[in-house]
Amino acid sequence: MASLAIPDELLVDIFLRLPTPEDLIRASAACVSFRRLVADRSFLRRFRKIRPPPLLGFLDSGRHLFHPAVPPHPSAPATSAVALVADFSFAFLPAPHQDWSVREVRDGRVLLDRPRRHDSGDGFGALFMEMVVCDPLHRQYLLLPQSPTT
Repeated sequence: MASLAIPDELLVDIFLRLPTPEDLIRASAACVSFRRLVADRSFLRRFRKIRPPPLLGFLDSGRHLFHPAVPPHPSAPATSAVALVADFSFAFLPAPHQDWSVREVRDGRVLLDRPRRHDSGDGFGALFMEMVVCDPLHRQYLLLPQSPTT
């Protein structure tokens, strides 16, 4: 007896209801057609929309300390793994790294700034904010260009 094919739309609905991203990975490994559906940009957009990133903890902006989520919080296991490998002291940033202040955290990236004086040659110099976006997990950063002054 031949099996009936399940329509892609129904499979997408089933995959969207899987409880964890790990389950989605297992499903996509089952066959090529499942992988094609799961790897589709529109599917991934929908999946992320109904499953926001987990809360891993809080970043103390003043002291550059990470306070991980603890059990019974559901993301505690992932949090402990992140806390072990990420550098929330931001020691990989241009020195002196303690001058940096956390301004925003989103999607694993951290926006920091610090005041800098630009030497204009007249003895005064202009004060501007040096800004950097960094990834503490991979210890990478991007120094943002100075914004033009008016």
